[in-house]
Amino acid sequence: MEIMIGRCGVACEVCGHFNQGCLGCVKENTIKKRCLIFICAEKKNNEFCIKCQEFPCKLMRGLSKAYCPVFTDINIG
Repeated sequence: MEIMIGRCGVACEVCGHFNQGCLGCVKENTIKKRCLIFICAEKKNNEFCIKCQEFPCKLMRGLSKAYCPVFTDINIG
């Protein structure tokens, strides 16, 4: 069994949204382009946020397995 890991480092399978309308980080952001964390990682060519020189950044602080930016509209000022 392959485990999908989001750019943020959270395993999709532990997210409450996965398989309840969510197709996983990569597929959801290919369709909707809504996750600020995913977009940031893609711009910086990082497979996962932990590989970023700025980790942990403002986007990553407070991230929990209950939080999914694909299904939560967030504004980071």
